[in-house]
Parts: sequence; structure tokens; C-alpha cells
Amino acid sequence: MIKNFLNKISTFTKRSFLSDFTILLAVLIVSNLLADEFYFRVDLTKEKRYTLAKSTKKLLGSLDDVAYFNIYLDGDLSSDYKRLKESCRDILNEFRQEAGSNIQFTFEDVLSDKEIKEKDEILKQLSSKGLEISRSEISDDREESEKFIIPGAIVFFKGKEYPINFLKKKFGNTIEQDINQSIELLEYEIGNIIRKCVLNKEVKLSFINGHGELSDDDIADIGNELSDFYTLSRFNLNLNDTNCLKQVGKAISDSGSRTPQALINALLQKLKTYNGLVIAKPKYHFTDLEKFLIDQYVMNGGKVLWLVESLNAEMDSVGKYGNVFTNDYDLNLNDILFRYGVRINPDLIQDMQCHGIPVLSKGGSGKPGFMPWLYYPLLNAADSTHPIVKNMGSVWAQFASSIDTTSNPDIKKTILLHSSMYSRVAGNPVNISLEMLGIKPNTESFGKPYRTVAVLLEGKFKSLYEHINSIKQDIPYKSEIKNNRMIVISDGDIIKNQIKKGSGEIYPLGYDRYASQTFGETVMFENKKFILNCIDYLCDESNLMEVRTKNIELRLLDKTKVKTEKTKWQLINMLLPVLAIVVFSFANYRWRKFKYEKK
Repeated sequence: MIKNFLNKISTFTKRSFLSDFTILLAVLIVSNLLADEFYFRVDLTKEKRYTLAKSTKKLLGSLDDVAYFNIYLDGDLSSDYKRLKESCRDILNEFRQEAGSNIQFTFEDVLSDKEIKEKDEILKQLSSKGLEISRSEISDDREESEKFIIPGAIVFFKGKEYPINFLKKKFGNTIEQDINQSIELLEYEIGNIIRKCVLNKEVKLSFINGHGELSDDDIADIGNELSDFYTLSRFNLNLNDTNCLKQVGKAISDSGSRTPQALINALLQKLKTYNGLVIAKPKYHFTDLEKFLIDQYVMNGGKVLWLVESLNAEMDSVGKYGNVFTNDYDLNLNDILFRYGVRINPDLIQDMQCHGIPVLSKGGSGKPGFMPWLYYPLLNAADSTHPIVKNMGSVWAQFASSIDTTSNPDIKKTILLHSSMYSRVAGNPVNISLEMLGIKPNTESFGKPYRTVAVLLEGKFKSLYEHINSIKQDIPYKSEIKNNRMIVISDGDIIKNQIKKGSGEIYPLGYDRYASQTFGETVMFENKKFILNCIDYLCDESNLMEVRTKNIELRLLDKTKVKTEKTKWQLINMLLPVLAIVVFSFANYRWRKFKYEKK
């Protein structure tokens, strides 16, 4: 019976099988050839993960040479890293679709078939170029092995090399969460590299000095990062310093006037050449004329990143004397900041979610330890959807004050960073004592949660000198600007990198060398990323920050369910296709029999 059934099927299908197979084979070959030549895709994903932002397309349109990506994320990878690899391939295909042959890439496994010494040398070489090396994770039911993964690439453009790291790790995240957030940021990170390639450094950024601001060494690391995108300089705003006058000496000489008004005009014109100003931890008093220059810079569209502290508190003094009392810096900036929408309070934030400081163990052994220090709060993103702080980990602050915002309806206030829910404030004068290290904090006494430390101000700004006529005589003056933005941060140390005493070695911003030495592993916070995002949001005309708002929903398999139902689904996957073929064959046989017997 079964033999008869099979013979009948063979009779009806034999004549058409060869022609059908030939047509199918031809279609497959032609389709593959066309797919190699022409790449296109319709983005049907809910979050539009494969649709490039306008700012990204604009950057790609600026490429005038080949950007070649040599990607080292290859080889025997777990499923999580394979997702990251495929996402890299997908987004680079989208970039290539937009930029044509100016985007080229290849994946390379540089560690396969290499001896241990060769691997160590390769890893050391790539690490020195700025690539981060990851150890293998336990995944896919495979045993952990001594395996290294390089989730990054070197981009070659016009004879220069640019490193890019695809994996963005966040403390406390699982590898699946890290991979997903890394995929979300791929377009932004790769777009940033393209920006480095094509940027002609027309955007100017200046750090203010003359009032005891952080030195060049203190901001060396962030300055090095910013120099890839901006033309950096220093601007002396101390009108009592001869170096301030030298900056505009030629302009005053050319004007033929040596009046105070001529000096103010010349300085203001010089300030207007900068797209942004950074005021990083000033210590000395600002005069009204100096504030007037900043005010008019803002009224003419200039962007300002304020990193201003209200109280003088330094860890060096605490370590030297054991305890110190804070005192007011008296910067004379309260009125101008209040006019712009904020007030930096004369207090210090204490937070149970904090970093620590190195201490000597009891008994005089000299062996260093590490204990939590309430004055070193680890700040969180207040609005995780905002592009400045999206997907950002903790930012390390040191002796930060709380910020209040005013009720000015013309200015939109966006809180960027705040303390944890277990925080409180200590009012000036604050007795900062190392004896606090031995006292276990009581959670109930930390009743001032979520104290603001960084705030973005956007909207209509009015001049502080709107009703003060004496200072405006014979000087071009604007009373308001309808649309501008600035960022105020109540801790200057957020932008300060550590420096090794003696050698002068500069450490990366956000890196704590003391904690790293104590724990034997890198202790790094997100200070650098936060400052870079602040500057980009204020000054980057390419608007690449919009890419950071893209969300990609994490759709992962339930690993527990996969293990318990593994056999069932394996049987379904093996038997269902066979059953489908049998049913289709029988239905086809019945239909053909009905069709031809009727005739």
C-alpha cells in the first residue's frame, strides 16, 4: 500500500521536478548576486533601530575619503557577543549604504591559533592603542575558559588611527544588559569616530582662568579628549591681571582708544569668538565688570558650563589636619546664577551611596584599606531618557553642594545628576573630620534624598544688568536672549583628573588610582563621559547627541525555560518539518489526482 502510494507520487511529480528545481536554483543564484551588489532593508522594528538619524547621515555625507574599520570582535563568541557583532555588522552596512565606498570594514580574529606569548603581545599592543580587552563570560552552558575578547576596532582614515570600543560596561549590570545598552549606543559611538575623522575644528572652546581655576594639568585628560572635536584655549578674565590686557592689546591699539570701555569692548569681542566657555572650580572673587562680560557673552548666544563650588573643602587639608571647617569661597556669583535660574547652597552633601578613601589599617601595620567617605557621593542620572545622561553609570563627586532651582517660567530646568535617596546636607560651616570613618551611619538620619548637583538650563535668559545703567555706558548691550542654554554643576572636582606626584603622570578622568591599587582592578566612574556629553550638548552643531535617545528593547530568551523545555523543542524542531513535508506531499498528490482524473 505504502509502496503504491509512493509510486503514484513519483509518477505525478517526476516530469515537473527537474524544471521546478532548475527555476528555483536560478532564482536563488540571481537573488544572491543582486544582494551582493545592492544592499537594502525595510526597517519594520518598533524602535527603528536600523534607521540612521539625520545628524549621522550629515556626518557620513562629509566623508571625503575611505574610513576603514578593522574589527576584532570575531572568533568563537558566546551568543551575547555574537549579538553585538551582528549589530556592528548591521549598523556598518547602514553606514555603507549611506556613504558608499567611503565606509569599509572587516572582522578579524587576531588571537586564533596563537601561542600564549603571541596573544599577550597582541593584547598589549591593542590595549596601548586604546582598545579594552574583555574576559570571556559564562554563557550558553559552556564552561568558563581563559579566553579574551576584543569588542572593539581600529578605524583608519587619512593615515590616522582611531580606536573605538563597542562594549560599554556598567557596574551592576548583567552581560545581557551591557550588550543591549552597547547596541543602543553603536550608532552614536561609530558616529563619534566619523566626527573625529571629518571635523575641521571650527568649534572653539575656552577654559576661563584668572580666578584660581583648575590648572592645565588638572584638566589635562578631558582637554585631550575635547581637542579631538574642539579648538581649545585659555581666556584670562581677571581684569586686574596684565595677562588679561595682553589678550586684546592689538585690538585696543588698532581702535586708537585706551578707555576702560574700549578694553571691555575688546574683551567682549574676543569672548564672542568662542562657542563655549568652561568655568572650572574658581576660588577667587569675580568683579561686577568680569560678571558683566560673562553676562553679555550669554546674551549674545554663548554657552557656559559652570563648575562652581560654594564652600572651600579639600581632601588634602582633611588628610593633613584630621579635621577642617569649611568656609565660603565668596565668588560673588550668586546673583548672576540666581538670575539664570539656580542657587548653589552653602552646604555639603553627605550620601550613603558614596565612594571611599584609602586609610591605614589599625595596629600600625601600614597596610592600606579603603572605607566609605560620605562626602564623596556617587551621583545618579535624574532623567535617564535625556541624551546627556542616558545609559550612564555613576559620576564621582567630591564635596558637592546642593542646588535649588528658581520658579522662572521662561527657563526650563532639567536635573541631570542628583544624590541617592539616602542623602542629607550639612550647612556651613561643616566640620569635616576623619573620625566619621569609624561611625556607622544611621539610615533614618539621611532624610534629604535626591539633592541636585547638576542642572541644565534652557530658554529665555535676561541680563543681570538689565536695570543697572552705570556699568553699561558706551558699551554694546543686550538685555536678553530668547533661546540659549547652559549647565551648572556644584562640584568642580567632577572635571578634575588625578595626577601622580613626583612623575606628573596624568590619569584618566573618573579613574581613582588609590581605589584601583587597593582592590587590584580598575575603578573608573563616568565623569569623562558626563563632561563630554555636557560640552557636546551645548556646543556640538552636528547634533549627534540625538542618537543617544534611541531605545532598543531587550528581547531575550528565558534561560531557565530553555533548559527545562529543551528536549520538547528539539523534538518539535526535528519532527514538525518532516510532518509538514508529508502532509504537503499527500495534499499535493490528492489535488493532482483530482485534477487529472477529472480530465
